[in-house]
Amino acid sequence: MKRDTIAARRAAATDDRRRRIVEAAVRAIEAYGTEAGLGAIADQAGVPRPHVYRHFTGKDDLDQEVGRHAARELSAWIRPSLTARGTPASVIHGLIERVVQWAVEHPNLYRFRARLGSPAAVDELVDALAGYLRAAGYDTRPPAYVVAGLIGVVDAAVLWWLDHPDETGRAALTDWLADQVWVVLADMLRRIGHPFDPAATINPLS
Repeated sequence: MKRDTIAARRAAATDDRRRRIVEAAVRAIEAYGTEAGLGAIADQAGVPRPHVYRHFTGKDDLDQEVGRHAARELSAWIRPSLTARGTPASVIHGLIERVVQWAVEHPNLYRFRARLGSPAAVDELVDALAGYLRAAGYDTRPPAYVVAGLIGVVDAAVLWWLDHPDETGRAALTDWLADQVWVVLADMLRRIGHPFDPAATINPLS
């Protein structure tokens, strides 16, 4: 057997073990919270404790992989909202609604993802906004720092609400966040000379 074939198989096996441990860590976090320990992860993975970090450089490496996994899961969940047809307010509301729903269904994983951040989410949302701008006749991309700031606002509000659910209802949280996001985006669009008509229906796939 050629050496490169053997090396490829070993690399594939290592990747598979890393993936299974990441998935085990996700299950442990979902069940026990963001501070799920090594024992809980090992139990979920069905391996001895020393084996958990065998395929990672350490806890930080595993945490980063879990954070990326959680970010991909959330991105996949909200992706249909990034090409929705509607007014700016309705599109934003639909997106926020999906985010809040995922947080309700995966509160510990949402906390974990928010703690580590997700640069990829900024890029995807910038691309989505650029698509809406093109549909409105503007060939431009919004500043990434504005999108990153909005993600931070949404994460902070949802995290607070998860820990203080009695302060307001889920619908009220969604409405408030959607309003705030639109206010910021409308101001950004005005500043870059591409204002949106709030009553216009935009279809980024048209």
